[in-house]
Amino acid sequence: MRRLTVFCFPFSCSILYRFLHTGVVSDVRVTEHPARIGILLDYNAGRLLFFNAERGLVLFTIRHKFTDAAYPAFALEKAGALTLHTGMEPPEFVKHG
Repeated sequence: MRRLTVFCFPFSCSILYRFLHTGVVSDVRVTEHPARIGILLDYNAGRLLFFNAERGLVLFTIRHKFTDAAYPAFALEKAGALTLHTGMEPPEFVKHG
């Protein structure tokens, strides 16, 4: 899988998430700023999901047939804090989807 870049643009009434993957830009606008964004890789099903971790609402999904190992990497464009939680139980909406 090629690199996926995610940008976040906060506005007064909403937040714009811009996903850039394989030269395609997908914009997702939400009115509520999630405190946590979940990322779930379902390697066998070929899905990478980004979701509001509090509400279980999917923000964006990429479908890709994985043939090699997947290596996650995270970086911040500006100074700030990034906390990663691993080994969490998958959310209910994913277990039944």
